[in-house]
Amino acid sequence: MIEIVWVALGLGLLALMLPAKPVLRAVASLAILLAVLAVFQTTGGRGTVTVSASYVIVACVGLVGLVAFWRKSSPWLFVPLAAYLAFGMAFIWDGGAGQSGGTMNIVYIMLAWAAGAFMGSSFRDRAELDRSFTVLLVLIVVFQVLVTALQTLGVPIFELTGRSLDLEGGRANGTFTHPSTIGKVLTLVMMLLMPMTRAADSTTRKLALFGLLLAIVPIALSASRANFISALAMILVWSLLQPRDTKFFSRRFLLPALVGVVSLFFVDSILERFNKDPVGGEREHFMEVALLQFADTPWFGVGPANYVRVVGMRDALTAEGWPVHNAFMLQIVELGIIGALLFFLPLLYMFVRSVLAVRLVSRQGDYARAVVAYLPAFVLISWTGWGMLAPGMAALLFFCLAFSMQQVTSKAMPVVAASEVALVPARARSSMRS
Repeated sequence: MIEIVWVALGLGLLALMLPAKPVLRAVASLAILLAVLAVFQTTGGRGTVTVSASYVIVACVGLVGLVAFWRKSSPWLFVPLAAYLAFGMAFIWDGGAGQSGGTMNIVYIMLAWAAGAFMGSSFRDRAELDRSFTVLLVLIVVFQVLVTALQTLGVPIFELTGRSLDLEGGRANGTFTHPSTIGKVLTLVMMLLMPMTRAADSTTRKLALFGLLLAIVPIALSASRANFISALAMILVWSLLQPRDTKFFSRRFLLPALVGVVSLFFVDSILERFNKDPVGGEREHFMEVALLQFADTPWFGVGPANYVRVVGMRDALTAEGWPVHNAFMLQIVELGIIGALLFFLPLLYMFVRSVLAVRLVSRQGDYARAVVAYLPAFVLISWTGWGMLAPGMAALLFFCLAFSMQQVTSKAMPVVAASEVALVPARARSSMRS
């Protein structure tokens, strides 16, 4: 029944794409997309395709984005990957139950990028939408805080099931099927909130600051070490990257200090997990097995979502359904060096563009600094787990970065390097942020 409701919302979303009030269309469309990507992810496993709310809605918006905004969605970033997948399916990989599903999930991730670019273009150069955008993000954080708080108190809501319950019972998981997912989602939400702390509207700035501080709570309640450290690192890098038009204290100390105070309430639970499991379970073993397989199939891999089936033939633990706990290595073993590079090409492109724009004192620069601040978090989270490649999580990642890319690459606003900001009048600098 719930899937019927979501599909109906997806069709309604298509109607919103038709000519209407631009503000209503943009905000309502983004709200529905964030609901299915950052709150109620309904995708299946990496080797299966589930006709669900997330698939239907993201695919609809992605296709509309490709048709209506072909050039803005940067489809050229995915043409080599699509060609590689088609070639591999036809001539290289030996098939398997999960290979077709894994390939379709990668296509879904591509459509999520197109959807993010489409929505990003709707919000680009439109400071009047900043408050609505910030409210949507803060509502996601508040909802996850409420859910994780209730779970911590023992209320049976969005309960874990199966193996996740056996291994991770006692940790808050928010609205997701694994406790570590909520931290991955909220670090991306934090990335989108960071530029809003420099919005021209004071209410928007305060809301964004509140959302950043509050996001630490569910991340900490989930007791995910990598996510918790990544969130703190993001805040620190963001603060250090602030341009010189920001007051010294607020740039260097205020936000990190506030986040540090909030984090102190949860340090004990994080340290407890370190004491119980200092090396992260069987991660070293899984990496050794993955390296052995990589040595056999370095260039083309074993095929999308084929890791457990193929590598499980040489390792009993892997055969039970445990992939290597490293998203980079997992993608390299499955797609090979060539395919993995093509898969991560859009992300690499986004990070490079952001680094080049990081010194701009403008809306572009704000989003660029947020993306650069997210980079160490992305590397740490991906290096210590494979969850970033789960279809729902990867779709959200590509959606958020494509959305941000539209802001970073905008050419409609005046730009100035941070080293030149002293030459720009204060009133002019304020207008740049608006």
